[in-house]
Amino acid sequence: MTNWTDPIIHWNQLPGTEVKRLLATWGMDEKAIARYDAKHGFEPTPLKVPAPAKAVAAKPVVAPVPKAPAKKAAPAKSVARQKHTGVDGEVKFVEHRSLYVGFWGGRVVVTKRTEAACVEFLKALQTQGE
Repeated sequence: MTNWTDPIIHWNQLPGTEVKRLLATWGMDEKAIARYDAKHGFEPTPLKVPAPAKAVAAKPVVAPVPKAPAKKAAPAKSVARQKHTGVDGEVKFVEHRSLYVGFWGGRVVVTKRTEAACVEFLKALQTQGE
């Protein structure tokens, strides 16, 4: 069995016997673990020690090629919410929505698929206000 010294142990990858042993020997030193293994019939194995890092040849330093100065980009325009305005009783066609909007009181009060339905609503609104 392996003596686990890793700071992170993936419990779901261990068999049940190793989990039980790991819990029983948690915090023990190597001699105590060896006694536990001898008592319970496990073969002792050395600690898992990470292998020393291999020396890597240093790469030669390459000087960066100077680049031409970057063009300054135009400042990005903030996308403002579209506001549709019109005079009282006016009907406009909003192309990107493919519908008609009717105005009353300086704001949009009705949106309809046909201009006639929009005008009818505005007439009813006008007679209601009188």
